[in-house]
Amino acid sequence: MLYWKHLFRELVYLPVVPRDVVYCLVKFGQWHPSWRLYGCPLISAHREASVSVGHNWTACSSPRHNSLGVFQKVTIKAFRSAELKIGDRVGMSGVSISCSLSIEIGNDVLLGSGAVITDSDAHPLHFEERADASKIARARVVIEDGAFIGARAIVLKGVRIGRGAVVGAGAVVSRDVPAMSVVAGNPAKVVKVIKRHGE
Repeated sequence: MLYWKHLFRELVYLPVVPRDVVYCLVKFGQWHPSWRLYGCPLISAHREASVSVGHNWTACSSPRHNSLGVFQKVTIKAFRSAELKIGDRVGMSGVSISCSLSIEIGNDVLLGSGAVITDSDAHPLHFEERADASKIARARVVIEDGAFIGARAIVLKGVRIGRGAVVGAGAVVSRDVPAMSVVAGNPAKVVKVIKRHGE
């Protein structure tokens, strides 16, 4: 039954493949047949940015393909000289990624509906400096393999999320998250350690 369901989904997807190929080649300069775009994402990558996306990437910009629905399209922005790396088997729904320095997303990562990931403050904190882009604070973000970022969570600059960690829905992550832990709240704090079945 699972095989036929998978086959049906692939057949339904076929008509939009040409759109996805052209769109990704224009926006990313790359495309892979394992990618699945449900609804057209918003992608803006500067010609001097470095963007790489692994195999089996799924980007859901349509509420029909997410149990929570999505209130916006997947939005990916890579600014001048930025480095954005998305690993293999990464799934994202209605996510906003703003990369002005460096964001690395590992393999087998899930990004929940409406999550935000940014490596900068977007503007200086002091109001008198907001017209000066050189004053914007930036720091690298790393999300390690197997992590899960919950719906509406926000991952701020300079954060490393450890392997297999879970960020609770709506959490605001401003500090590193240990591997195999669950964090929640604002600011996000460890609320649980993830153990293997039977432990």
